[in-house]
Amino acid sequence: MTQRTAYPIAVLVEAVRQQCAGRLAQELVGPYEGVAVRSIGALSHAKPDEVAFLANPKFIHEVKDCQAGVIVLRKEDKEVIYGDETPRAMVITPNPYAWFAFALQVVEKLQNQFASGIHPHASVAVTAKVDPTARVDAGAVIEDHAVVGARAWIGANSVVGVGSVIGDDTRLHPNVTVDHHCTIGARCVLQSGCVIGGDGFGFAPFEGEWVKIPQIGSVRIEDDVEIGANTAVDRGALDDTVIGKGSKVDNLIQIAHNCRLGEHCVMAGAASMAGSTTLGDHVTVGGAANINGHIKIPSGATIGPATTVISYPDDTKLMMGFFPAMPNREFERSAVMIKHLPEMRKRLRALEAALAKLEDNQKEK
Repeated sequence: MTQRTAYPIAVLVEAVRQQCAGRLAQELVGPYEGVAVRSIGALSHAKPDEVAFLANPKFIHEVKDCQAGVIVLRKEDKEVIYGDETPRAMVITPNPYAWFAFALQVVEKLQNQFASGIHPHASVAVTAKVDPTARVDAGAVIEDHAVVGARAWIGANSVVGVGSVIGDDTRLHPNVTVDHHCTIGARCVLQSGCVIGGDGFGFAPFEGEWVKIPQIGSVRIEDDVEIGANTAVDRGALDDTVIGKGSKVDNLIQIAHNCRLGEHCVMAGAASMAGSTTLGDHVTVGGAANINGHIKIPSGATIGPATTVISYPDDTKLMMGFFPAMPNREFERSAVMIKHLPEMRKRLRALEAALAKLEDNQKEK
């Protein structure tokens, strides 16, 4: 295994500040001069050349014995452990877990810097524009009029279709397909096997047949989005399918044509969205959830795992629930009964009260 480069902790702290654009408060304290780190480690077994973080106070007892060169923790946790003393190098921040995420991004970026250039076994159209700082690996195909931005990476056997744009610092892992005239923003990550811009599932019924509707829209993915392995984002029928800034989409997800995700949404694995569904900002969708088409989910809402949403009531922030599979007729009867459960509960309580009253009367006689 290649030895990682060590960086002074002050350099890493400054890099984290830049990575988070100064949004996360942090203070480097204690005897940190001369402390250099190579990576991030767990509290229980971090090494002297690693940074460890305390995100959950229930592990506070592990901090004093931790061998890490630097500990990242909240001010209140530091006071519980060390009081007013600062016997070791520490980063004080209100959100150690977020600090860990930003720091790991920095470390991975520093350790995985790649050489730019186009592999001789890649295929790049004459009319394509590939920034000289980008990297295009063996077997990759960059088609006519496509644009690959600065420091972007196009992995082995990936395809960037005609007229598509790949933003600065975006990474396409091996075997990614970005079909024609799609736009991928800056600093995005597309994991292996995902397909961006395949045809939406559009067919018109005609005389017992299904007539294909050509999908002439596109896909627009904004900055800082991550798309998981083997996920499909279909192009729009007329308008674009859009994934908003900062959203994270897990593996094996289907996002159908004309769907719109707001900013900073999260979708867990195997979830699916039917056509023309809109998510507001900061929506969370649990694993294996299914959302019917033409539904608008409000900002801040949560869809629970394995939940099927066929409509969305106003002023609802959490949708949760699922049935075991059953024959359709039984399901319909069960659904009707569930709908009437609150009324049945009231009636049952009234009957119980009446019965208790009768029993009391009998005892008095």
